[in-house]
Amino acid sequence: MSPGLDPRPARNPDDLNSRRAARDASAGAALRSMGLGFLLGFLLCAILSGALMWLLRRPAPPAIVLHPPPTPQPTPTPPPTPTPGPLYVFVSGGVRNPGLVELPPGARVGDALARAGGLLPDADPALVNQAELVFDGAQIHVPLPLPQAEAGADPPAPAQPQPGVSGEGQPAASGQSNAQTGALVNVNTASAEELATLPGIGPSKAAAIIAGRPYSSVEDLERVPGIGPSTVETLTPLVSTR
Repeated sequence: MSPGLDPRPARNPDDLNSRRAARDASAGAALRSMGLGFLLGFLLCAILSGALMWLLRRPAPPAIVLHPPPTPQPTPTPPPTPTPGPLYVFVSGGVRNPGLVELPPGARVGDALARAGGLLPDADPALVNQAELVFDGAQIHVPLPLPQAEAGADPPAPAQPQPGVSGEGQPAASGQSNAQTGALVNVNTASAEELATLPGIGPSKAAAIIAGRPYSSVEDLERVPGIGPSTVETLTPLVSTR
């Protein structure tokens, strides 16, 4: 071996360049990978930091308040309608079962007669207004024909009725004398014969007047069946209650 000569084989410059280029490429790829990883880490940290800041600074939601349901206004309760009570009337005279009967509100005289068993065969239904409304505490009297001895064997023939006077017959001489002399017939004590002498009063009405006693005033005669305001007006100067 000659002195001064390198025993190693001579290197090819092209091989050196290619190796250097490979190392540079590998180093560049590593740098790019590191830069990309750093960038991704930075972005991830930024995202996590932003999310954390948003969670910390997010306003607290308002509390949910539960309100009770509105209480409806109480509606006024209408006062109870009073229920009408039963009616109690007294039925007397020509009925099968005279006495106190109970009737519903709005009943009429015919209902009271039916509760009392109906009219007797000799009672005249025309003497009682069966369509009239009754009231509590009333008395319904059905007149009966007077016995022959009391009515008289030969009753006087009725005179022709005068205008403005309704009733059974006209005043007899005794009634006229009573009116002329000022003697009044007491309807609470007079007999049937005395009552029959009054204008518009016959035997049946005289019996009805006697059955309805006592009377506190002459106007009370209107409750006698068959006696109306016109008859009471005619009797006012002729009768008294005391």
